[in-house]
Amino acid sequence: MRPVEGARGAEDLLRIRQRAEPPARKLENALGGTPGLEETDRPGGGRTEGRTCEEPEIAAMAEAFAPSNGLDAEAGGRAARQVGRTLSLPVIDRARRSPRVWRELSLWFPDGTHLVEGIVDLVFEEEGEFVVAGYKCDAIAEGQALAQAAHHAPQLQLYGRGLAQAAGLPVREYLVLFTTLLRAVPV
Repeated sequence: MRPVEGARGAEDLLRIRQRAEPPARKLENALGGTPGLEETDRPGGGRTEGRTCEEPEIAAMAEAFAPSNGLDAEAGGRAARQVGRTLSLPVIDRARRSPRVWRELSLWFPDGTHLVEGIVDLVFEEEGEFVVAGYKCDAIAEGQALAQAAHHAPQLQLYGRGLAQAAGLPVREYLVLFTTLLRAVPV
């Protein structure tokens, strides 16, 4: 998240788009006709239709990506197991059931005299409102979760303001998802 000074006009100030990887497609009349909001292109028009990655699939992905991320086979295996556990969390199931889901959503929006740029890890719609979640891999003890989540709360709340401004939908919930603790903490 970083403010950018000197935006020239309103058209320069507000854009929301999905990263180029994975492929994305523009949604027609998404979120009440808001232009520029894109959703990950996947079967089901943005829904996972209850499909989850199975352990062999996750292991194969980890094996393929580990070397390019400087990980040996053992570390890649640990990463695959952690990803599998994270994907089993209830908040991920909620996102799977959502009519609209965005991951690694790039945001640009005005905040006072600044243009804010950031990437939201996970946004999904529930009952006409957004749920905004940030993944954190902080190596913390369970007793530190609330304080550490409070540390990350301003970032998620700032992103939520940008989403609400762009889409005209309120944010119902902000969650910090600690992958090492396998816990989602509301903030």
